[in-house]
Amino acid sequence: METRIYSNSTKYSVKEILLKSLKGYRSSFHLAKQLARRDITSQHRQSIFGIFWVILPVIMNAMVWIFLQSSGTIQLTPTNIPYPLFALVGTAIWSIFGECLNMPMGTINGNRGIITKINFEKEALISLGLIKIGFNFLIKLTMILFFILYFQVIPATSMLLFLPFLFLVMLFFISIGIIISPIGILYNDISKFIPIGLQLLMYITPVLYVVPKSGLMQTIMQINPLSYIITDIRNTLTGMPIEYGFFWLGFLVVTLFLSLIAMVVYRVSMPIITERMSA
Repeated sequence: METRIYSNSTKYSVKEILLKSLKGYRSSFHLAKQLARRDITSQHRQSIFGIFWVILPVIMNAMVWIFLQSSGTIQLTPTNIPYPLFALVGTAIWSIFGECLNMPMGTINGNRGIITKINFEKEALISLGLIKIGFNFLIKLTMILFFILYFQVIPATSMLLFLPFLFLVMLFFISIGIIISPIGILYNDISKFIPIGLQLLMYITPVLYVVPKSGLMQTIMQINPLSYIITDIRNTLTGMPIEYGFFWLGFLVVTLFLSLIAMVVYRVSMPIITERMSA
C-alpha cells in the first residue's frame, strides 16, 4: 500500500514528493548561485583577512594540541604520520562535518527575509548552503594539500577514494541537519546544543589522537561509527590503507536512505516553517 503524506491540505505520495523535491532543486539552482555569490562576496568584502578566516579556526584548534603534544604536556599514542599533519587533517575534516550539520538550520534562519516575502522553491536554500560549503571546502583542501606537501607525505592510490568518502559523509550530515531543522527552527535549543555536542563528540572520535590500544576510550571509540569515518578519510589523504572497507558499504545504504527521508521532511515541513515565520 502506497504511503501518502499531507502537504498544504493535499495528499501526495512519497514518490510524488521526492519528484517535486528534485524538480525544486533543479529549477531553483540559478537562484541559489545568485544568493551564494551575494553571501560569499559580502562576507569576505567586510573582512580584512578574507578567506583566511575559513581556515583560522582549524589551524588554531590543531595548534593547541600540537603544542600540548610537542611540549610533553600530554602523552599521545604515536601516529603513522607526523602529528601536526595528523591533527590538522583531522580538525579540517571535522570542521567540514560540523558545517554540513549546521548548514540547513543556518541557511533557513539566515534567509528569513526572503522566505517570508518571496515565493520560490525552498530547495534553493539547501543548494545555497551546499555552494557555500563547497567554497569553504576548496579553501580547506588547499590548506591540507599544502601541509601534505610540506611534510613530504607520499599519497597512495587510496587518495582516489577521498572525495567519494568525504562527499558521502557530507551528505549524511546534511541529511541529519535537514531532518532536525524543523524542530531546530522552532526551538533555538537545538542550534545551541549542536556545537556543544560536536565538541564533546570530537573527543571520543580519533580526530586529534589515534584509537588507544586498550582501556575505556578504546571501547568507546570502537562503538563510535565516526571513528571509522574520520580514520579512513584521513588515511586516503595521507597514503595509509583503508581499514574499514565493509563499513562504507553499510554506511552508503544508510546515507542514501537518510537523504530520501531528508528530502521528504524538507519538502513537507518548509510550508509550515514559512507560515510560522510569517506569523
